[in-house]
Amino acid sequence: MTYCPKCRHEYFEHIEVCPDCDVDLVPDLPPEIPPEYAEAEWVEVYTFPGTLYARMAVEILNREGIPSYSISNFGGATMGMSGGDFVGASATVFALEPDADQAYNLLEPMIEEYPGSFDDPDLDSCEP
Repeated sequence: MTYCPKCRHEYFEHIEVCPDCDVDLVPDLPPEIPPEYAEAEWVEVYTFPGTLYARMAVEILNREGIPSYSISNFGGATMGMSGGDFVGASATVFALEPDADQAYNLLEPMIEEYPGSFDDPDLDSCEP
């Protein structure tokens, strides 16, 4: 089953976009939106090079009380697959707009340190 992160409705896995909200569906239902954020929108915090990093980021944010979720950016819909944990699939982490800056600040150490980061000094010596 897949879910809409906005209206929270459940759909069959072959459906990729919520017909009511026009947003991409996710494999896991995002955390409940706190009442004080009733009008807040989900915004992109960061796109990680893999779903594992995104799941770790979501766990960090949720532990800090920041509702968040991630979506795999695997583009295999033509092969009958979408979302999921595939090698090479990047994943985007979302948080509610009022928490987006705080979420990025909490994840910044992780963003700066993950393997393959553009700031990775080991990559500076690689020849094209």
